[in-house]
Amino acid sequence: MSVLRPLRSDGSAATLDANTTGAVRAWAGARRPLVWLTTPMLAELADAFPNADVVFDCMDDLASFAQAPAGLREREVALFERARLIFAGGRSLFERCRAYGSKVRLFPSGVEFARFAAAANLRPHPLYDHLDRAVCGYAGAIDERIDWDVLRALSEREVEVVLVGPVLKLEGVALPRRTNVHFTGQMPYDDLPSLLAGFDVALMPFARNAATASISPTKTPEYLAAGKPVVSTPIADVVAAYAGIVTIARDPEEFARACLAALAPDPERRERGLDLVRAMDWDAIVARMWNDLESE
Repeated sequence: MSVLRPLRSDGSAATLDANTTGAVRAWAGARRPLVWLTTPMLAELADAFPNADVVFDCMDDLASFAQAPAGLREREVALFERARLIFAGGRSLFERCRAYGSKVRLFPSGVEFARFAAAANLRPHPLYDHLDRAVCGYAGAIDERIDWDVLRALSEREVEVVLVGPVLKLEGVALPRRTNVHFTGQMPYDDLPSLLAGFDVALMPFARNAATASISPTKTPEYLAAGKPVVSTPIADVVAAYAGIVTIARDPEEFARACLAALAPDPERRERGLDLVRAMDWDAIVARMWNDLESE
């Protein structure tokens, strides 16, 4: 397999330009490519290969995110109509897409199980060396999907709150400024297992808004593969798929109390989480996706 990554001189440009699509056509030559898109903003790649099969791997409702590019919803509709197959990355996304018929297939998020299960035997990342209390941690983009009231309530407890990931699109938002709240910034993917190794409780403190209505967080199986107790706000896909394994808390105070309760070991719940996500390895999911492609 060959992967082409266009080098962009203008980081603000969301779509592909003629030079990029021309270079890809030249590289492909007489071969017939499969165009696999994860965003409608790259639909020009499919235009460059009008006879190619198109797959839309729909992992998020991107048009509902803050600062979404103009015209994204219209591009999405056009891609839904054009695609030979649509892979929906969660139950809520599947329900939103299913009007397009049998070409819509449900493939919820998977996990590199072995990579994240290794967290159970790793020394926690050195970033935790100076912390002397239990760590309640979140790993992922820190953006408009986070419920700051939830994190403020948690930060008032005798715990360390560690937020691993880049802070995005939060201009004007008053982030918690307490000595027990720590922002790491962007961290390398390879560091994630050791970062999760330092969590005593793994957090999914999502707000209830347009950006979270259809999410199916990939971090859920990653947290569980790492053997961590997980506390989440009531995200529909999490409630549907992980009831009885992930603790669901419906307001800031309940969330904070649930995190403290989760500090007490629950080996039986941990094993149920591991058993569930062990069968969700990305390699197996991709194999099923490919089988769908070949059987159409």
